[in-house]
Amino acid sequence: MEYKGISRDALFLMADNRFRDSKAYYEEHKEQIKESMTVPMRQLAEIIGSELSGIDPLMNTVPNKMVSRVRRDTRFTKDKHLYRENMWIMFMRPKHEWRCYPCMWFEVTPVNYSLGVGFFGTKPGLMETFRKALRENPKEFLKAAEKCKKAGARLDEAHYKRPFPDCPDGLEEYYNCKEIYFISFSENLDDLSDGRIVETMRSTYKAFSPMYKFLLGVSDEYFSKEE
Repeated sequence: MEYKGISRDALFLMADNRFRDSKAYYEEHKEQIKESMTVPMRQLAEIIGSELSGIDPLMNTVPNKMVSRVRRDTRFTKDKHLYRENMWIMFMRPKHEWRCYPCMWFEVTPVNYSLGVGFFGTKPGLMETFRKALRENPKEFLKAAEKCKKAGARLDEAHYKRPFPDCPDGLEEYYNCKEIYFISFSENLDDLSDGRIVETMRSTYKAFSPMYKFLLGVSDEYFSKEE
């Protein structure tokens, strides 16, 4: 599938749609939003998803199940805006069947785009298994983390207040995490207009793949204990 590109006008339309927060305005521009945002995002999902399936054969590769919707689910949030101005693609196993498994993602907003890798959700037991993996395979993790950083991603995490014991040397930055993911940002929105973003995603996810595989092993071990 050929990627048709996302223009600055498309991003402005998404922002304007959220600002107006009007069902009538959305219905009037629904096809325009679909063609300028939803379709290109699904094209990216299909192009990159087919390539990433080699990293994880169980990864979801159905584009309309990978790309976020414009209409928000407001049932469980204080923010009652009907529409979002951002869209994302989740490269992961089906989340309802594989909770607390890692993912790679791509998100577009009116001001930037980002790529990330990390856990989609966490539990204390999962992070306990993560710390065990750090103790047993510190070099493998540090090598994967270094590849993420060389690709321009930074660590983004939340920490437990009380440090855990037995942290291996050099892993202090990661050992006390409640959640963990690496993310890179770019404000160069012109990248989205053509195939440059496809190549950026390919190279970035190649760098992220060792981290994805490391976290995949953590999830597999955690859930094997639960069975």
